[in-house]
Amino acid sequence: MNRTDRLTGIILTLQRGRQTAAQLAARFEVSRRTILRDVEALCQIGVPVVALPGAGGGLALADGYWLPPLHLSPTEAALLLLAVRGLGDPAASPFGEARRTAEEKLRGALRPEVLAEAEQELGTVAIVPPRRPPQPGHFRTLREAIRRGSWVRVEYQSLRRVAEHVLYPTNLHASDGHWYCTAVSFEAQEERSYRLDRIHSAIPTLPPAGADEARRAAARPRRAYDDPSHPEVLVRLTYRGVRLAEDAPHWAGHVERVGALVWELRFRCPPGELPYFAREVHAMGPEAEVLAPPPLRALVHDLASMTANLYADDRR
Repeated sequence: MNRTDRLTGIILTLQRGRQTAAQLAARFEVSRRTILRDVEALCQIGVPVVALPGAGGGLALADGYWLPPLHLSPTEAALLLLAVRGLGDPAASPFGEARRTAEEKLRGALRPEVLAEAEQELGTVAIVPPRRPPQPGHFRTLREAIRRGSWVRVEYQSLRRVAEHVLYPTNLHASDGHWYCTAVSFEAQEERSYRLDRIHSAIPTLPPAGADEARRAAARPRRAYDDPSHPEVLVRLTYRGVRLAEDAPHWAGHVERVGALVWELRFRCPPGELPYFAREVHAMGPEAEVLAPPPLRALVHDLASMTANLYADDRR
């Protein structure tokens, strides 16, 4: 923590009540002498820190002093605190120490009565953070690469194997319970998404030969995901199948009722996506039947056959 942040932190801490120099030193992981120098610096810029004598003494802000308050309603304050909590517990958040200090500063800057009402609202609503937070070190490496516009070398565990990739990260985001990194893949010459909890290592690296061409190739216009030239997927769904399909965000808006207790899922996708959708449909069992295209039916048939073969005889 730099000195400016520490000075702000001291003010916010003292707004909650008196503290000894030793307590502040322990809180900010510095020496008692450093805290006393910081207090002197605060006094020089007009922050009225006073020393209270006696056994119950210590350091405190003069009565009536308060940092300029954030003009937030209790609901607005609850919204900001909820957003911070959505990043996960401080110990598990990929933002590390900044996650904790951001909440502390926000709480310290709110009027006590506003904070009290915000806390009541927070007891009635919650955001579930990503289930598997990424390694903080990997997250920092990718954030720094985005900031600097540099490349990283990662070991990534896909469904098939663990492989090395050279990436140019462009974005970090949370979706569907996971953290993802959007990056230009040097090997694929296109932009792809990578789940951060599947990254085994992330190391900064020099731009590979042909790095600029890879980025240009990734930026070239490509056929839309639902381009008319792509195969059309048609899946018949039962009522339960419709409910299961609702949990798949990429199927939203593509389900239509066509009869009594019969629905159809219809969309287009690149041929390379068919193996993925085969696994999705296979997981729905008899609640979904692929009508087209034939390659997708064949993929689902193969998956079902492999599953059936596991139970073809009693191997135990």
